[in-house]
Amino acid sequence: MLLRTRMGLLLFAALIVFAALSGVVMAQETETFTSEVPMPMPRMAVDRPLFVGYVCPTMAWESSQRQWHHIQIEMEHRGWKMTSIRNAETGDKQRDALSSFINQNVDAMVLSNLEMEQVTDLIIEARNKGIGVYVVDNEVRDGVFVSTTQPNGIVGMQMFYWGLNNMIENERGKVLAVTRKGHKNAGPRCYPVVSVIENFYPALEMVGFEDLPMPGWEKASFDIAVNYLTRYGDELSWVFGGWDQPAMFAARAIEQAGYTKDEIFTTGIDGGAQAYADIRKGTPFVASMSQSFELFVHECLEVIDQIQVKGIGPEDKDSIVPEGRYIYCDPALSTIKTLPPVGSSIHEVFAGTYYDSDDKDAWYFWGDPYRLQG
Repeated sequence: MLLRTRMGLLLFAALIVFAALSGVVMAQETETFTSEVPMPMPRMAVDRPLFVGYVCPTMAWESSQRQWHHIQIEMEHRGWKMTSIRNAETGDKQRDALSSFINQNVDAMVLSNLEMEQVTDLIIEARNKGIGVYVVDNEVRDGVFVSTTQPNGIVGMQMFYWGLNNMIENERGKVLAVTRKGHKNAGPRCYPVVSVIENFYPALEMVGFEDLPMPGWEKASFDIAVNYLTRYGDELSWVFGGWDQPAMFAARAIEQAGYTKDEIFTTGIDGGAQAYADIRKGTPFVASMSQSFELFVHECLEVIDQIQVKGIGPEDKDSIVPEGRYIYCDPALSTIKTLPPVGSSIHEVFAGTYYDSDDKDAWYFWGDPYRLQG
């Protein structure tokens, strides 16, 4: 009996050594990283392709088109499988999408720009069935391992300091900000800028901080600009947009009033084909902070790979998931001086942040990338 016991212990020890040498990880059964209530760790896919469900509200947005283009590249490169729903415009459709993924028994869900409050119970249901849940460009909720996005307050301030250098009269003039104040992204881009101008730049005058209606923000952006141009003329120096389109509509109003970008300019945040086209044309819309949507996707899938392929939990020392569960990706300043030629890889826009043209093995050289338009 003693001999059998010793042999059993030796066999167990050998299995542990083999597991360590072969890279097999004994994953924990539950976690309290994403919720105070313990949840099952998502199932791993070691000897088979990981099965991912991807959902977004619409393909009308260029951001969605870019994310979809890149996630397909990553799926092929990683050898994973994917099912997708790309027209979940309403809360009900988003709930249907998550229910479909649960019924298909996917290994992981990637939720892009959803109305998170509409699906919180389904996230918990998915997690309790061993499905990992990850978010692109939205807030985290209980059960979500990570959200990949950009630090919108910081991005707004980056745009502010560039615009400050672009002002003709050396930090003097009148500034108008237009945005959706309550929007989770567009609001935080503007509030710090307004506060800094009002409290620390007495030579600048914040003449307006306008809240755009939804729907109807397009016409409102133009009409608001017309109103302020009527009141201030070329004393108005800068229209700061919480995202690109309001600033682009304001630029049209500036042109129609007979002013050029050298007299009054506008800036936005997001980047994209139309924004780049307007910058190239020399309109009063002169700059955008471009969001790195491909990097959002890549970082999200890197987390999935760590947790559900390599067995690296979010609290392990080698995890790339921060305690706050947000991975913030840097934007890139896009102006007439920095934009690559039309047809270039979208990654070249981010030469000042993550892109290195010499690193041919990097993820941004996988597949055929989204091509620069505009």
